[in-house]
Amino acid sequence: MQNPENKASLGCGTLILIALIVMIFGNANRGDDKQISDKLLYLQSEIGALRFELKKQSDYLEKIEKSLNEINDRSSQPRPRVIAPSTPEAPLPEN
Repeated sequence: MQNPENKASLGCGTLILIALIVMIFGNANRGDDKQISDKLLYLQSEIGALRFELKKQSDYLEKIEKSLNEINDRSSQPRPRVIAPSTPEAPLPEN
């Protein structure tokens, strides 16, 4: 039967050693973090460029739609009737 009074105790030196190990290996991936950060900034700038291009295309399509609506509105209206100006009848030329 085990004695319930057996407890593990860590000394101050052991705790310092554990802290140093954690610090050393905890910062081991800083180079990867820099690469990921650079890629993230690149992707954010690409998204910004895509948003700008999308806005330009939306504006352009809106102008095209407006032009088409104006053309359709004009074509649905009745055309004005063209009446020849009244001129006296000229005699027919003789052969």
